[in-house]
Amino acid sequence: MKLDCTGVILAGGKNSRLPGKKKTFHRIGETTMLERLCTLFSRVFAENIIVVNEPEEFLEPDMMVVTDIIPARCVLAGLHAGLFYASYPYAYVTACDIPFASEAVIRHLVGKIKPGDQVIIPRTDDGLQPLSAVYARECIPLIEANLAKNMYKIKSFYKKKHVKEVPVSVLKKLDPDLGFIFNVNTLGDLEQAKQMAAKKR
Repeated sequence: MKLDCTGVILAGGKNSRLPGKKKTFHRIGETTMLERLCTLFSRVFAENIIVVNEPEEFLEPDMMVVTDIIPARCVLAGLHAGLFYASYPYAYVTACDIPFASEAVIRHLVGKIKPGDQVIIPRTDDGLQPLSAVYARECIPLIEANLAKNMYKIKSFYKKKHVKEVPVSVLKKLDPDLGFIFNVNTLGDLEQAKQMAAKKR
C-alpha cells in the first residue's frame, strides 16, 4: 500500500567530491543511484518529487521535477522546495546519494506521525539523520525564516517540542546494518556501495 505522504529526493548537490557526472547517475550494480531511489519511492509513496538544479538532466524519471524557489543553492533550500510543492501534509526527504534507503524504516517513520509533529527523525550513534527524515509542510515558514537569515543548517530550524526522534535500537531492528544512512561522497564510498549492493542480491 502506498503511503499518503510525499517522497522527496534532493538531487541538487554540487558534486565537488565525486568528479565527473552527477553522483546520482553513477551506477551501483545494474542501476544508478537515482533509479534505485525512484523504484523504491514509486512503490512506497503516493507522490514523488525530485529537487534539482538542472531540470533538463532529469527528464527520464516519471516524477515531478522542481528547482529551488529560494536560490540559496543549499540542502535547506532543497528541503524547502520539496515541501512547498508537496501535496501531502508530510514528506519523507532523502538525498540522491543515499542508495540504500530502507522501505521498513520509511514506513515506520511515517507511521509515527501524530498531530503536532513537525519532524520525525532517526537518531543513530552518529546523531540525528536529517536527510532520512519526515517533515511537515508546517515547517515551511521556519525554513524560510532561516534562509532569510542565511542560516543553512537543516537542524537549526527544529523546535524541540515538535520533533519526534526514533532511537537506534528501533532502527537496527528495521535495518540491521543501518544502510539507510550510508551516503556516497567519494570514489571510495562509491566502491563500498557497489560491494554492499552485491551482498544484498
